[in-house]
Amino acid sequence: MDGPTAVVLPLPAELPGTLAPVAERLAALTARYGIAYTAAMGAGPEEAAARAELRARLAAEGGEAVRVADEPPAGSCVHDAFFSVRRALGDSAALLAGAVLVSDVLVQDDCAASGSTLDPDPDNLLLGVTGFLTGALPPVSKVAAWQPAHPVEAANQRWLVGHQRFFVMLQLLTVALRGLDREGATAAQEQEAVRSFAWLCRSAAVSMRYAADFPPEMYPQVRRTMTPPAVNAGFSGLQTRDHLELVTWMRRFKRGGGLDRLDPGSRDAVHAAVQHLYEAHVWVCDRFGGADEPSLLMAQAAQAAGERAESGVAAAQRLARQRLGHLTPSPAPAPPAPPTAPAPAPTASP
Repeated sequence: MDGPTAVVLPLPAELPGTLAPVAERLAALTARYGIAYTAAMGAGPEEAAARAELRARLAAEGGEAVRVADEPPAGSCVHDAFFSVRRALGDSAALLAGAVLVSDVLVQDDCAASGSTLDPDPDNLLLGVTGFLTGALPPVSKVAAWQPAHPVEAANQRWLVGHQRFFVMLQLLTVALRGLDREGATAAQEQEAVRSFAWLCRSAAVSMRYAADFPPEMYPQVRRTMTPPAVNAGFSGLQTRDHLELVTWMRRFKRGGGLDRLDPGSRDAVHAAVQHLYEAHVWVCDRFGGADEPSLLMAQAAQAAGERAESGVAAAQRLARQRLGHLTPSPAPAPPAPPTAPAPAPTASP
């Protein structure tokens, strides 16, 4: 039996500085595979053969995988391997565009096979990324209710494919954030950059929820796959290269003055978009018992320290506050105090 389909991503440090080259490469790919892509993105299970064929064609030009160091962050290679992510060198915009298409097909295949427990997606945030970037928005696909033939296998597949999609979205968000940091941008250019970043944040939030799109009672079986010897103790999303890169650029955006250069309304929109993204993480933690139970990382750390573990929801909320601090303007320095008037000279006694 074949293993899971890998998603090939560029190394985060090699990402382009704007979305424009990614959109250009994506438009070229959809033009080249137009009929095949349209067939593959059909909602019915009968299109499975078209999706398998397109995956094979895309894999042939996905770039040659390279061996990379396991840091930073520590454990990143283990994390990549668990979620079937490979890294490649070359045209990073082309690699990212190819990963978007591969992820489109994987998500559509997964939805067609198993259905969904989530609310409808009228804005097509999960599967509309290609259309959003190329300006050719596809019709919204209807997804049936969750009814897989093999629920546990389907839950593990949803966890895998949803995370692969999320990693693709993290790279797109990093590129979009870098595109916000442009000295001399016109008001119209800034508004368009903020619009793109905010839409991609909403899409990334949906992809995170999609990774958790299976009945909560199945999560313990999924969680057990993320324990030794399959992975390191304390396996965590903090081992993700792509999230680390996004947070690094958040810091640079603030420290380099890019955040302060934005119009106040744009700053508020960027902050709100990222807040919405992190709220999705809290939602996932809460869905799977995180209001009371710790994450794998928090449980391992607490055991090592002999302390009570922080709950998954509390840890997610704490990390969200820290990340959002990178997108909150520093308070303006207080104006200097006015000089103190000299005390009047004492008058002589008569």
